[in-house]
Amino acid sequence: MVHSDIRARARATGRELAFPLLQTVTVRAGRIAEVRPFYWDTALIAEACRG
Repeated sequence: MVHSDIRARARATGRELAFPLLQTVTVRAGRIAEVRPFYWDTALIAEACRG
């Protein structure tokens, strides 16, 4: 599991946003096999990207 604090700018609107992100990472045979992100506030991201 990986927790990150993301700071980004939406290309469509230029709005800046910040939000936490949690990812589960599956490793098989020493290689990353899957990364599954979980966003706390998908409405925040959608709103920032509406142009």
